[in-house]
Amino acid sequence: MAKVAIVNYSGSVGKTLAATYLFKPRMPTARFFALETINMSASDLGIKDVVSLKGDNVGELIEEIVFEDEAIIDIGASNIERFLDGASRYENALHEFDCFVIPVTPDDKAWQESIKTAIALSKAGIKKEKIVFLPNRIKNSPQEDIDAVYDWVKEKKLATIHPKAAIYDSEIFEYLAHYKMSFEELLSEDAEAFKQKAKETTDPEERAKAARRYRWMKLAAPVKRNLDSTFAILTGA
Repeated sequence: MAKVAIVNYSGSVGKTLAATYLFKPRMPTARFFALETINMSASDLGIKDVVSLKGDNVGELIEEIVFEDEAIIDIGASNIERFLDGASRYENALHEFDCFVIPVTPDDKAWQESIKTAIALSKAGIKKEKIVFLPNRIKNSPQEDIDAVYDWVKEKKLATIHPKAAIYDSEIFEYLAHYKMSFEELLSEDAEAFKQKAKETTDPEERAKAARRYRWMKLAAPVKRNLDSTFAILTGA
């Protein structure tokens, strides 16, 4: 998955979250492009050197990714129409991308708009193997929470969805976003050291700070493992 575009007609489904926490840490050399004019972009979450473009500037994007072996393109909901329209003016422009990832959440409007996105990409000539739904904010299981999408994929065969690739709902993402921190940064130290510090220090503020860090580290660890597994499934690694 050298050049991945993350898209959806619906807003607030986790496109930037997937780009920031799932793809970028596991594609460290990938250049990061954001086609976003309204909502939060990856730079707001701590990603450095984000190249910001408008959705209708597909020509510049194509020109830029020529030089890249890996690229992540986060396309905001307010820009996808202009992106697809702009791409239609170039021969096989969408084939510059190896995969289109569509984050999809359990909300009715979100999964309906997600299916609409897959249909638009299919009509533009993208093969089903390159159109991938990514279940997000899952509380139970992907098959249970967004069963309508699984049924649609099975019936229409215009996209793909992997039963074990999903991002589960967790408050850790809000914590990381607030501090503009990655999973890797949060987990770079030994959690047990913070636990020990919380036990041993006599300063109430330092005790609370160490215990809090220990809590978030213990919450982050299984989520990161799930992201590792999901990335491996999506990329066939």
